[in-house]
Amino acid sequence: MILIHRLTPFGIGLFVALGFASLFLGWLSPLWSIVLTFLPVAFLYARLLHFRVRTFQFWHFSGTPLLYLLASFGIIFLLEQELFGIMIAALSFFFLVLFAEYIFQYTHLPSQYQPYSIEYLTLLLNVLTIFFLSSLGYGTNLLIQMPLWILSPLFFFISLFILYGTLWVSKADEKHAKSYALAGSVLTTEFFTALAFLPSGLYTNAALITIFLYLFLGLTRAQAHHKLSAKVAHRYLIVSGILLLVIILSTAWI
Repeated sequence: MILIHRLTPFGIGLFVALGFASLFLGWLSPLWSIVLTFLPVAFLYARLLHFRVRTFQFWHFSGTPLLYLLASFGIIFLLEQELFGIMIAALSFFFLVLFAEYIFQYTHLPSQYQPYSIEYLTLLLNVLTIFFLSSLGYGTNLLIQMPLWILSPLFFFISLFILYGTLWVSKADEKHAKSYALAGSVLTTEFFTALAFLPSGLYTNAALITIFLYLFLGLTRAQAHHKLSAKVAHRYLIVSGILLLVIILSTAWI
């Protein structure tokens, strides 16, 4: 039985590769490419986790990579140059296989699991997911005029799942994790809505939200681990400030 689980990350990689290949080469319609990639990948992740749907661990360990997979497909539709889409597809393939490998080790071979591997990869995937989904949200608002009263609640619940999941996997106290996640989701959604009215591009707005999420998660994770100090706060503020300055100075404001 463990041999089948051992092969699961490779199976996930196979379906992800075929899905992106189908999208780029036009083997199927984009919708069918996504559906026929998502369903088997979701099944394989669920099987790797023994279908324990009553635990948050199941939903976090399966929902995080699946949300990233959907976000990767979504951002590819917005890109004008196919090369960038191929690069995102290649990164998605690598990260999804790596995440499945970490889950396999954590669940079935804990002696081989490297501590904090899932935690760090979860943080990376969630930051990328927020950037991709923010870009997609602003893109749909701009291109097909999808109203913000539809996009904002969706963004709130996605942010809530991402923030709480990141804090949960960081072993934050449940009470604090829930309050931090709820407050962060409200602030992130307000930020998302406010940026929609600025004369800036969709990628600029998405990058600004991503920086805010990075700062918020960095500070709250440090607080959850009882490691928040002036030095840590200054480090996150300096990095976020530099990134913010680079984006503001390099953006063509309309």
